[in-house]
Parts: sequence; structure tokens; C-alpha cells
Amino acid sequence: MRNTHIRPTVIQLGVIALLASLQAHAQEAAPPAATPDNKDENVVVVTGFRASLNSALNTKKNSDGIVDVIKAEDIAKFPDANLAESLQRVPGVALARGDGGEGKQITVRGLNAGFTRVRINGIEGVAATGASDINGSTNRGRGFDFSVFASELFNSLEVRKTSEAAIEEGSLGATVDLRTARPFDFKDRTISFGVQEFHNTLSDKTQPRVTALLSDRWNTPYGKFGALISGAYSKRRATEEGYEAVELLSASADGGFCSPLGAATQNPANNATKGVTATNCGFNLPRTSDPTAYNNVMNRTDNYGGTVANPAAGSGAFAPRIPRYRRSQTDYERTGITNSYQWRPSSDTEVNLDFMYGKFANKRYDNYIEAISFGRTLGAANGKPQTSILDAHFNDNGSWDYGKFNGVDVRTEGLLDIYTTTFRQHVISGSHKFSDTVKVDFMAGNSNSNLNEPMRATVQFDSPNANGFSWDFRNNRNVPTLNFGIDITNPNSFSFGPQDADGTVHGQFVGRYLDTTNKLQTQAGNLSWELNDHLTTRFGLSKRKNIWTNYEVGSGANGLTLPAGVTMSDISRQITGFGSGLGGSGVPSSWAAVDLDKFLAVYNIECHCSSVPGSEYNILGQTNRRVEEKINAVYGMVDFNYDLWGIGWRGNVGVRGADTTATSTALINVNGVLQPNTGVKKYRDWLPALNLTAQLPKDVFMRFSAGKTLSRPEYTDLAPSATVSQISQSVSIGNPQLDPIRAKTYDLQAEWYYAKNAMVSLGYFHKDIGSFIQSVNERVPYNTLGLPNELLIFNGCSITGATPICPTLPNTEVVVSRKVNTAGGPLNGLEFNLQMPFSFLPAGWNNFGLLANATHVKSKITYITRVDNPTTAANEQLTQVANFTGLSPNTHNLTLYYEDAKFSARVSAAYRSAYILAVLGDVNGADYTIVDGSTNVDMSLSYNLTPNLRVSLEGQNLTDTPLRYGRDSQRNDTLLYVHSGRSFVVGLNYKF
Repeated sequence: MRNTHIRPTVIQLGVIALLASLQAHAQEAAPPAATPDNKDENVVVVTGFRASLNSALNTKKNSDGIVDVIKAEDIAKFPDANLAESLQRVPGVALARGDGGEGKQITVRGLNAGFTRVRINGIEGVAATGASDINGSTNRGRGFDFSVFASELFNSLEVRKTSEAAIEEGSLGATVDLRTARPFDFKDRTISFGVQEFHNTLSDKTQPRVTALLSDRWNTPYGKFGALISGAYSKRRATEEGYEAVELLSASADGGFCSPLGAATQNPANNATKGVTATNCGFNLPRTSDPTAYNNVMNRTDNYGGTVANPAAGSGAFAPRIPRYRRSQTDYERTGITNSYQWRPSSDTEVNLDFMYGKFANKRYDNYIEAISFGRTLGAANGKPQTSILDAHFNDNGSWDYGKFNGVDVRTEGLLDIYTTTFRQHVISGSHKFSDTVKVDFMAGNSNSNLNEPMRATVQFDSPNANGFSWDFRNNRNVPTLNFGIDITNPNSFSFGPQDADGTVHGQFVGRYLDTTNKLQTQAGNLSWELNDHLTTRFGLSKRKNIWTNYEVGSGANGLTLPAGVTMSDISRQITGFGSGLGGSGVPSSWAAVDLDKFLAVYNIECHCSSVPGSEYNILGQTNRRVEEKINAVYGMVDFNYDLWGIGWRGNVGVRGADTTATSTALINVNGVLQPNTGVKKYRDWLPALNLTAQLPKDVFMRFSAGKTLSRPEYTDLAPSATVSQISQSVSIGNPQLDPIRAKTYDLQAEWYYAKNAMVSLGYFHKDIGSFIQSVNERVPYNTLGLPNELLIFNGCSITGATPICPTLPNTEVVVSRKVNTAGGPLNGLEFNLQMPFSFLPAGWNNFGLLANATHVKSKITYITRVDNPTTAANEQLTQVANFTGLSPNTHNLTLYYEDAKFSARVSAAYRSAYILAVLGDVNGADYTIVDGSTNVDMSLSYNLTPNLRVSLEGQNLTDTPLRYGRDSQRNDTLLYVHSGRSFVVGLNYKF
């Protein structure tokens, strides 16, 4: 039995108190951006959760646009592992979780992470991490991975949902501003120490989390100086267990199943090399398919969603490509340091210098037990065509929920992935007031984010041609019973060695090296001139340069001969305790797994050298891409503030102009020589914006905002890398000529501050999205793509008329897959928000309070699933109308809290409804990949033992909410179902 008790180490660590907390329980709110001469007087000490809510509410109330704010105390006392889990409590923000269940990225008002810009101390930042294959493997785009940073490093988060001429363009969803602590945020010397221990019920690990902050300030003859340093360190093992299908494929894909004995059409056809005859599917594989089961599977026609003609209909039932169980364990260390200096030589001048460092180091082990025949052709390792169907059952939706087979290749697979994200940022900023009416400010800085993956090694042991394999979803649609037909706990059931003469594989290994870097530089200056008591003009210039580079290279080979004296047991280990809390019956608790450490000690495949065949990197097959964006911008804006007709009117109106030049380069293999392929795109945008607030009697505020916005294409879509298949006459290529996604946005919101520190609001938003970027397959002549003709030459063929003639010539129409700009569509939504302290109740009860918000969003985008439909005479387009991918139509958040002078308690629930992960198009035999809706419940308790010492207990994901992907709206086949356990954090914080 697992020991789930928290060890007493937390007390020991608390006594030692080596490091400290930036949890801001004694932090002060950031000084308002008022006049420099009253900065010190406006410092407000935030001493609790309720006070942090009030401070954030005041910021929201005084803003011109639609803004939501979380103050430092709010973050520190929410049970949040990182910033994304704090942000999910903002109206309209939904959380996308990564491996291990931790928050990774956010969507805002239905728009995914690529549409949201994140700024740290005023400078845009990009932070990317790795992931398992089904969760996208690696983030190579603009989306910000919040899992890189600990929440303790920041003292405020601001989500700006409306545009403003003074705010840098690039966001269609929201601009998220993160600010680290500065010394002038505190009145005096401040020191805070904190220590916590984190325990997860699934990993059964208890590990440390420590934080520290030291800040001081001095009055000198040269003005006021301040210095601050803070740090956060945590160590954690994240465990995830569950089932994966990898993909859902039609029965006819990859050559179909082995036909029954005496079938009218024999499949596969006789093949002496493969051992295929009229009575055998392969060597020692008799044709054992049951005719009824076989026909039911191969002739199925009613098992797909969608609303248009489906070319895949009639291709048979849909089966999991690789049905498998997975255990994933990620050991990570997260380190963050901030350093800030401030100088205020006079009340009119201030200079700030901010540094930030973050390191997120991961070592992930994935282990699978799986069946791999269902996604293999006869030519590629003797797959599905050598597999016989013994039995089959379908549910009412057409989902193949039970199947039994002979001739199935079983595999145990292990993956070791080592990757580190390193983030560095340096920012200098300042302001000077020349007079009571004229002020200038400036900012210059850079951020650098590097994701380095020196090792991603996959090793597979095989057990070919197992009989009696079955899957059974009839008792549990999420976690099937997989019967592998062999003793999967015995290492000797598997083999690792060279391929047989008939193509039977006995194991493989695959390796990869990856390095992705984002460098962002910004210089900006602003002038503010107060014309009178009602009007202030603002002008500004900015210059930005973003450089993205991505390098990947791989290696791989079939199995090698075991060295003398080495057995399968010597390179294997046992998975134990699998399936706890997963559900399902008949799930194995153990299996013989690849031991990556032992395997690498025997086979040094990481040497990438000729002495280990197959370990050498395929240099000519590398991915090497670079995108450089230069953005010059200028803006003019007027702030206004009038009282008319008994109503206070304030806001701003302005326009921002931005010139963008994007230069994209990729190396492509031309006859064994890597050559650069380059594209340049230039565009100019003028982006007007209006924000208007009317302050009505009785603290009612009406807000209206309108503007034009844009979101630039993903770097991976711009890079002009190219892959040419001469035989199939197909090309996959990037598109450096993509335009940004542009939109017109409108917001209307009513806010009523009906009592002290209380607010209720209702808002409507509309985005008229003029264009969209999606992947399209279309037929075009090869010579219109701008690629070298030499890419068409292979095996000595000719493109000039000599023999042998190449199958694809320069004027040949090829099927090209690339991202293109397509028509956009509308996005509409409603947003409700409530902050209600129970101050109207009797003593004791008035310490309670409620936070609640809800968002409803709908959109309509026409996805082009295929440009040409060969089943129609006109080769018409196939399209699918759906929501934006990543858009949950409904999100709700609810927090009930209690706080008095010593005790604080909170429970929070966050809900997001099901959303579309991918639009597949009916041509794939399925319309969508859908992520099920989810509810996550967290809690937090804290008690002040003394004015300086606080003890806390937090719980995260108390319901152990699973993550599920479904495939097709009709069948709802399970593509993924995993859970990650509950987490608890106990800690001490001391401040003085």
C-alpha cells in the first residue's frame, strides 16, 4: 500500500528556512501610475486575500478599457502551481493543461494561446516547453507556456481584453501583463522566507518548494535607491496514467485486414517473400478471420459524423491505430530569480532596472504496452494485412467497442525525453516629468527563451504475431480492457534484434536532438502632454525585432543483435502499481518495460556515431528554420475626461501604425546538398482604437470599446521548409507569404459597484475576424511553388526528357499541403462577473465572500477540409463549419472564501465545457477531435500563528479530474484518457 502521509521534512525545512517566499503576504500593491511626487504616499499595504481583491477591483474600476487584475496576495494564496492556474479564474480565461495535469497555456474568450500576447515587465516574452506526442510534443510557436515560471515571482497579473493605441499590437485574444516585484513596492526593508512540501497521490512523491525575497531601500544625497532580489525553487514528479489510441484509422487503411479462408476477394494477395498464400496471411499465420465479423468490419458505412458527402464512407469500421496503456513520469526542477533596482533622484524622475531568470529542467520517462499491427502495411513490417478478425461488436453509435484478433504484433516501448527551457530578460525603463503637463518615459530590453532537448530516445521491444489479442470498451468507454495474448510481465516474451528476412521487426530505436530559440528585442519611447484638465495627448515610437530559430535532427534503426551474455531481462524493468484510480476492469497492474538507463548502458545510441549502426544523425534530413520579424510602430492617442449631463465621461481614442517585415529561411536538401530557401513578407497596418467609460450615478459604469487588431502567423507556418514526394506527386511546404489574422472588435460592458469592495458586471463582446489561417491540400503546378526543380530528381531520373523520366516534372500538378489565408468569421460572447463580500451578514458570517464568473462564447469558421473532392465532377471544395479550435462555449469559475485576522480558507472550482481540438474533415472519416468538458476543484487553508509566521495547506485537483480526447461527434471514440492524481502542499512562511 502506498504511503500518502506528508513527511515531517517540512517542519525541518521550516526551521532551517534556507530560502524564502515571494508570496506577497506582506507585499504592498504597486504604486499607481499617478504623479511622481505622490508615489510613496500611494503605497498600499496588502495584508490578506480580501485586501488583494479590493486592490485589484480598484484597478479595474479606474481603467479605461476592459481589464481584469490579480494582485500578488491573490496569487500566493490561490492553490496554484503556476500563473496559468491563477489566470483561469479570470472571466473568459480557460486553462489548457499539459502533461501531468499542470496548467500550461490559456485561451481567452475562445481564442487559443497563439492569439494572446504575454508581456513581462513591459517586454513581450515567449516561453516554450516539450510535451508528450499526443499533447503536441514541442511548442514551437508564439504561445506562452506558463509552466516555466513559479507564481511567487510576480506581484500582479493584468488581462487586457480590449485594444488601445498605446499598447503594442499582436493580440486577438488578450494582452497579459505580468510584473515582478520592485523595491519601491515596499515601504521599508522587507524579508520573506517560505518553505513548502508538495505531495501527489499518484506519483507518491513528496518534494520541496522554497521561496525567498529580500528588498531594501535607502535615502541618499543622490536620491532614493532600492534593490530587490527574489527566488523560487521547486522540485516535482508529475505522473500521468491512462489509455491512448494514438489515431483512429478505417479498416481499409494500410491494406486492410487478412480476409477469411475462401473469401471472394483474397487480401492480401499471394506474396512468397511474406509467406502469403490462399490459406495463410503470412508465415505460420493461417487465415482465421471469422467471415461474419470480417464483413461487419470491412463493410461498415454508418459510423462517421459530419454533414457533407464523406469520401471515406464505406471504408469500414474505425479502429485504434495503436491501442495502448501509458505511464508517464516527469521529474522537473523549476528555478526562478528576479532582481530589481530603482533610483528616484527626484520626485520627477525614476529609473528602473529589472532582471529575470527562469529555468525549467525536465526528465520524462514514458512507458507503453501496446498493439501495433493496426497501423502497419504489409510492406512496412507485416502489419494489418496479416491480422485476422475473430470477433467484432459495435455500439449504437457505430463505435467498434469489442474486437478479437490473431496475428497481432505486441510491443513494449519506452521513451526518455530530457529538455530544459531557459528564460532570460533584461529591461531598463524610466520616466521624467519636465513640468506639471509634460512627461516622457522610455523602455528598452530583451528576452531570450531557449528550449534545448539534447536527448529524446525511444526504444521498442517486440513480440510479433500474438494470437488472441482483444480490446473491450463495453464496460468502460474510456479505459478498455486490453488482452495482449501473451505474458506481458515476462521480459522474454519480447525480443530486440535484427529484422527477419520477411520484414518482421524485433524492436527499434529512434533519437532526436532539438533546439528552439526565441529572441525578442524592444525599444520604446512615449511623450505625454496634458493640454488642460480634460485632455492629454500621447505619442510614442517603438522598434521591435523577433528572431525565432528551430533546429531538429534525428536518428533511428531497427533492432541490433544483443551482445553476448545480455538477456532481455538485463535491459528491462517492471512497471508496477499501474491503474490505481484509473477505472476500468482487467487493466494490468504491471508489465515488462524498457529500462532506458540500462539499455543506453548496453547500446550507446546517444553517441550518434558509426560504431553504433543507426545512431548517426541524418544531417540531410534535418529541420533548420529561421524567422526574423522587424516591427516599427508609431501611435498617437488622446485621453479625455469630461463631466456632461451629470455623467463622468473618460477614455481614450487613437491610432497605431505598424510596419512589419518578416524574413523566413529554411534549409532544404537538394541532391545531397543543403540549400537555403527564403521568403520575405512586408505589410503595414493602421489600427484605430476607442475606449469610452461613462460613470453613471450610484457607482454604475458603462464601458464601450472598439478597435482593429491583428495576430501574426505562427513561425512554423512561415518557415519555407519543403518535403517533396516524387512518386506520390505531393509537396508539403511552409508559406512565408501569409498575412496576419485581422479583426474588428467591439465590447460593451456594464459594471455596478453596488457596495464597498463589491461588484457585479455583464458584458457583450464581438469580434469580426476577417481572415483565418488553416492547412489546405490543393493541386497546383510544381513550378509555381518557387522550389528548385532538382528536388524532383531521384535515382538518376531526368526532368528534361531523357530516360528514365522522373514521375514528377516541373509542370506536373502536385498535391501541395500548406497553410493559407482563408475567410474568417464572427465570434460573439457574454461575460458575467460577481465579487460579493458578505459584509451585510452578522458578525462572523460577514467574513465570508463569493467570487463567481461565467462566459458564453460562440463562433463560426468555415474550415476547408479538402480543396478538391474527387467524387464530384467539378472537384468542389469540402468544408466544415465549426467553432474555433480550443473554444469552450461555456466557462464558469466559483470561489467561496472566509478570512478573519488569523484564519483564511478558500475553495475554488473552474469549469470549461467540451471544445474542438482539431477539425478533421469528413475525408478523414471523422469530423472532429473533441476534448471533454472538465471541472477542477482546489482549496487553500492558512493560519497566522504569529503576526510574522503563517502555516498553510493547499489542495489541487481534488477531484482527480481526467483529461479525455474523443474522436468523431457520432462515434465519440476514445483517443486519450489520462489522470494525474491529487496534489497537496503544506508550508510555512515567515516575514519580517
